[in-house]
Amino acid sequence: MALIACMLLIACNENHFINDAAYRQQVINDFEQRKEMAQGREKELFSVFDQSMTEEEREALEFLYAYMPYSDLADYDGAFFINQVRYSFKARDYFSWGKTIPEDIFRHFVLVYRVNNENLDTARMVIFNEIKDRIKGMSMYDAALEVNHWCHEKVTYRPSDGRTSSSLASIKTAYGRCGEESTFTVTALRAVGIPARQCYTPRWAHTDDNHAWVEVWVDGKWYFLGACEPDAALNMGWFAVPSTRCMMVHSNAFGKYKGDEEVNEATGLFSRVNMLPNYTNTKKIVIKVTDQAGKAIQNATVKFKLYNYAEYYPIATGTTDEQGITSLTTGFGDLLIWASKDDVYEYVKMDVRKQDSMTLILQKNAGKVYTEMLEMIPPTAQKHHAEVDPQKIALNNLRLQYEDSLRNAYLATFPKENQTKNMVNENLTQEQIWDFVKKSEGNYAEIIKFLNNNAQKREGLYLNEFLSALSEKDLRDVEASTLQQHLTLYDGSIPEDVYLKGIMPARIGLEMIRPWRTYLSEQLLPIFGDSLNVSVLMNWIKENIKVDKNGNYFNCPISPRGVFELRLSDARSRQIFFVAACRSLQIPAYLDNATNQLFVYENDAWNIVTFEAEKMQNATGKLMLTYEQNSDVKPQYWIHYTIAKFENGDFVTFDYENDPRVANFPVTLDLETGYYMLSTGNRYSDGTTLSQLEFFNITEGEVVTKSITLRTLIPRDEFYGTMNIDDTLTIDGKEVKISDCIKDKQLILCFIDPNREPTKHTLKEMGQFKTQYETWGGNLFFVIPSDKNNTPFDAKKWNLPKQSQVIIDENAEWMNSILNSTNQEFRDNYPLIFIVNTDGGLIFKTEGYRIGTGELIYKSLQK
Repeated sequence: MALIACMLLIACNENHFINDAAYRQQVINDFEQRKEMAQGREKELFSVFDQSMTEEEREALEFLYAYMPYSDLADYDGAFFINQVRYSFKARDYFSWGKTIPEDIFRHFVLVYRVNNENLDTARMVIFNEIKDRIKGMSMYDAALEVNHWCHEKVTYRPSDGRTSSSLASIKTAYGRCGEESTFTVTALRAVGIPARQCYTPRWAHTDDNHAWVEVWVDGKWYFLGACEPDAALNMGWFAVPSTRCMMVHSNAFGKYKGDEEVNEATGLFSRVNMLPNYTNTKKIVIKVTDQAGKAIQNATVKFKLYNYAEYYPIATGTTDEQGITSLTTGFGDLLIWASKDDVYEYVKMDVRKQDSMTLILQKNAGKVYTEMLEMIPPTAQKHHAEVDPQKIALNNLRLQYEDSLRNAYLATFPKENQTKNMVNENLTQEQIWDFVKKSEGNYAEIIKFLNNNAQKREGLYLNEFLSALSEKDLRDVEASTLQQHLTLYDGSIPEDVYLKGIMPARIGLEMIRPWRTYLSEQLLPIFGDSLNVSVLMNWIKENIKVDKNGNYFNCPISPRGVFELRLSDARSRQIFFVAACRSLQIPAYLDNATNQLFVYENDAWNIVTFEAEKMQNATGKLMLTYEQNSDVKPQYWIHYTIAKFENGDFVTFDYENDPRVANFPVTLDLETGYYMLSTGNRYSDGTTLSQLEFFNITEGEVVTKSITLRTLIPRDEFYGTMNIDDTLTIDGKEVKISDCIKDKQLILCFIDPNREPTKHTLKEMGQFKTQYETWGGNLFFVIPSDKNNTPFDAKKWNLPKQSQVIIDENAEWMNSILNSTNQEFRDNYPLIFIVNTDGGLIFKTEGYRIGTGELIYKSLQK
C-alpha cells in the first residue's frame, strides 16, 4: 500500500506539458477524435502509449497526434513520434535557454517534428548528438548563428524539383533548393531546442518564383536568417531588400496556435500566419462580394492573386462572412482579386497603394470569348539597414570559405568515372552505369548496390528505362531495396510502350518512392478475385477511402500503402493510390501530372477516368499554339505563358514544366472540352508586368489555334551615370583598356557573389542564353569582389558565353569607384548588373534576386 501511495504521489507531482487546463482538455478531445479516425493503423500508432512515459511525454505525444497531417498518421509509427518528443525535451533540458522558452513557443516551434512537406527522418536525433557540445555554453543568439554555420558546412543551394527531401537526404547530397535548405535549418535549430519556423513568400511580386527562409526565436524576439547562408548577425540576408517588395510572407503553425500574428487561414489542425508586417509596410484591404441585386454573398471564395510565372497565383484565400466581407493585410502593390461562388465569378485589379476596399459583383459565367490586358506593378523596394561591424563580416567571410572547403572535401568522396569502369552490368552500357552513379551523388552506395543486384541479363528487364523514369532527386535518396521491390519484367501481354508508361515506373506523381507494389498486390487481389476491372476498383476506392481537403494540410503525398491502411486521403494522394493499385494488379495506368488527369489502358486504348461522377466523359478537342518564328526568344511554359482550365469558379493552371509536349512549336495539346485561359506576360526591369489573358472554349473534335504573343515592352530611358572607360583592367594577366573591350558593342558588367542563390540563378540563365549572347558578340564581365571569392569560381560549370571574362575585384575597389562616381547606393544586393554603352554610360541596371535576368539583359541590348 505504501508503494502504491508513493507512486500516486509521484504521478500527481509530475509536470504538465500543457499547463492551461482548458487548452489541455481541448487537445485530449481532439486526440480522442484522431484515435477514432485512425483505427486502420491503431497498433502502429497507438500501442506506444502502452509503454512507460512521463505525463509531459504523454501530453506532448497526444498534442502531436491530435493535429498531425494524414501523411504522418499513415506513414510513420509511434516509436518515431515518441523519440521526437523525448529528444525535444532532452534539448530543452541540456541547453541553458531551454527553461526560458514559453510553453506555447516550445509547443509549436520546437516540439513539432515537421517543417513543411518533407519526408521525415531521424535528423533531430542525429543533429542534436553531433552539435550539442559545439554550442554548449553559448548564448542563444550566438548558438542560432552557429547552427546556421554548421548547416552551411553540410548543404548549399542548388535548384531542384518540387519534392522536398528529408534533412538527412539533404546532408547526404550536400545540396538543396531554398525550401530544402530552410526545412533542414529549422530542423537543426529545433533539434537543439531553439524555436524556429520556415517563412515563405509564396510568390515574389517583382520577379518570378518564390523563396523560403527561417525565423528564429531568441530571448523573446523573432529574427530572420538565410538558411545555410550564415551572416555575421541575425536579421541579415540577401533577401532582406527583396522581402520589402513582398505582398505576402507566411508560415504554417502546427495545431491550434494562439500567437499574435494575423491568421490568413485556420483549420482545426493548423494556422497559416501572416508575417509580412515583419518585413515591409502593409495595409489591410477589405473585399465585399455581392450578387447583381446588391445582396451580400456569404461563403464566397476570395483569392488574392499575384502575377508570377505567367499565371495569377493566390498568395492568400479568404471566405466571406455574413456581410459578404473578407480582408487581408498585404503590401503596397497590385493584386488581382478573384471572387467566386459555385461557377459564378468576378475579378478586378486592385492597386493597394490607392485603394483600401473594393466590392465585387458576381456576374461572370464560363464561355465568354474575350481578351483582357492588365498592367501589374509591384511594391517599390525599401531600405534595409543591418549595422554590423565590418570586421565581423570579414571574419564571417573567412568562415564561409572554410565551411565551403569542408563541404567540397565531402563532395570529393563521391565516385569518379574511372571508379565505375570495373562495374559490369549486362543490361546497361558503361556510359549508362556512370550516368546513374554520378546522378546519385551521396546516395551512390544504394544505386551501386541496386545495379550489382541486377547485373545479369534477364528477358523482359528494362533496367535503363526503369532508372531513367526516376527523377535525379529519386536517385539521390531512394533505397536499393525499394527499387528492387518495384522492378518488374515485361511479358509481352500488352504493347511495349504501354508497359513502359503504365506498369514499369515506380514514380507516379511527385511523391517519395516507397515500397507499395508487392503489399498492394497481396492486399487487393483477395478483395477483388476474378471480378477485377477498373470500374470495380474505382468504386471500391470511393467507398473505402475517405477524402477531405484539410486533413493532409502540409500536402506531403501519402504513400499508397499508407492510404490503404489509414483509409483517409487527400484528393492527390488518392490519385497516386489509384495508379499504384492498378499497377500492382497489372492494369496499366498513369497520372498526367500536367493536367491532373488519370489514364488507364483498356480496350486497346488509353482512357481518361475520374472519381467525379459528373465528369465521366472523354470528350476532347485540340489546342494548337504558335509563335512568331523571327523572335529571338522562343516562348517557354511558365516563363512566358500558361494554360488554365475553368473549374469551380476559377481557372486551374496546367503544369507542363519540362514536358516534351510543349518543347517544340507548333504545340498541339489534346484537352478536355471546356472553358480555358491563355495567360502571357512580359516584365520590365523594375518588375512591372504587361499581362494578357485570353479566354476561349475547347469544343469536341475541334482545333483551336492561339498565338503566343508577348506584349511589347515600351523602351524606357534609363541612365545611371557614366563610368570611366579609360581605366585599365587585368584580364588573363594582361592590362586591358575598358574602352577596347566595348568597341562598337555594349558591355555587360556583372558584379556577383557566386556563393549566393540570386547569383546562381543569374549564372544559370546566362548559360541558357549562351547562343544568343555569342551571336550578339559583345563582352560580358563577371566581376567578383575579393571578399566574395570564397571558393575558386568555375566559369565552365555555368556554360557561360565564350566571350565571358571573370575578374577579381580586390576589396571591391572597381565596383565602389563606379558606384561613388555615379552616386548610387548598394548594400550587397548581388548580382549588380549594368549594360554599358560605347561612351561608358550605364543605360541598364538590375540588382538582387530576379528570375529571367538572362533574358531581360539580352532583350535590352542594342543589336
